[in-house]
Amino acid sequence: MKKKIILIGILAGMFLQPSFVQGNIADDVSAVSAVSGDLDSDGDFDVVDIVMMTGYLFGTEKTLDKGQCDFSGDGIVNIADLCCMKEKLILATTANSIYVTDTAELKEALSQAKPGDDIVLAPGKYVYEGSTPKGRLFVGEADGTEDKPITLRSENPNDPAVLSGIEVSKNYVLTILGDHWIVRDIVAENAGKGIIVDNSCYTKIINCEVRNIGQEGIHLRDDSSYCIVESCYVHDTGLTHPSYGEAVYVGSSKSTTDYGFNCDYNTIRNCRLGPNVTAEHVDVKEYTTGTIIEGCTFDGTGMSGENYADSFVDMKGNDCILRNNTGYRNGCTNVNRAFEMNRLVEGWGQNAYIYNNKAYMDTPINSQGKKMYFLNSWNCTETVWNNYIAYEDGELISVDNPDDKWDYYNCNGITYGDSSIEEKLGR
Repeated sequence: MKKKIILIGILAGMFLQPSFVQGNIADDVSAVSAVSGDLDSDGDFDVVDIVMMTGYLFGTEKTLDKGQCDFSGDGIVNIADLCCMKEKLILATTANSIYVTDTAELKEALSQAKPGDDIVLAPGKYVYEGSTPKGRLFVGEADGTEDKPITLRSENPNDPAVLSGIEVSKNYVLTILGDHWIVRDIVAENAGKGIIVDNSCYTKIINCEVRNIGQEGIHLRDDSSYCIVESCYVHDTGLTHPSYGEAVYVGSSKSTTDYGFNCDYNTIRNCRLGPNVTAEHVDVKEYTTGTIIEGCTFDGTGMSGENYADSFVDMKGNDCILRNNTGYRNGCTNVNRAFEMNRLVEGWGQNAYIYNNKAYMDTPINSQGKKMYFLNSWNCTETVWNNYIAYEDGELISVDNPDDKWDYYNCNGITYGDSSIEEKLGR
């Protein structure tokens, strides 16, 4: 209550100041943090951001621009944005913190979770014990809200808690079934699947490591949309089923009957994927829309080549964006092209935007005796620009000269674009 009284006083004092309207920002383009209100881009929203916003309104903070400061999203930067930020900070600082030190406490905290809970894991290993309904070990079922997400995190990101199954041949380490979860700074290991997000929207998986997994590492599944997988490290997957050892898997195959297909507008950002990911580093399935894959690094070491897994990324959905990624074949003979698109269902595998990517492929000829293409795509459509490939000498070569199309692109639906398109994408 004391904090609220102080805040009301501050706000009242601010309202007595002159108007701080900073103008319309409709035409401004800026890099906005994935965390709303995170003006200093440190990954957290806290009092430092409030101070920066206050300085911006008074004209003393020069490092910010209007796009960063429009917290309310109304196109105007003024005192209302500061009020919204302070209200959000109150909600954040009054969240219910649950400190967890062992497996039993973790299971209890997850089963009783409610909006605003901050489940904090002490350093150590949490090995699941007891029955495993539907193969799910640690499970988060409750829904958070936009203002009060449910957070599951390590107390010390430098000494993260390790959530573990019993063996790599079965079960899921962590399953999130509710909306608006934030899972960050944990390790998931030693089970059939790593982190599964089922029928969950607006969930974030941040700075997590997934390792020693029998099949896929992270799976956004069963109508899970608007989710983010960010700054994660996924490696050593597919230990028991190499053909299903994807690092990050979005959606479900057309042959699946148990899960909803509409896994839309998900983002995989700034992740390190590989080594020893036996299938694709990112597999985007048919019937999905709007997946963004950006800023990731792919290590081809250990790819199996099973079930047609011979590229860093395979996109079968629509309106995908693949940008600012770097792939390294690292001598793996099972990597036969950098990227791939496929039309498995009529009308899908269309309208991708592929730009600002680099692929270090070691050799101009793959293990099948064919050209080492930057992109293999047939009966799909894509717009490309500013992509590069390197062969045995490591020197990057631009692949986006239409005269050289068949040297780098095995595609019949390609369009060459330029950076002006990026501004129009809006994502």
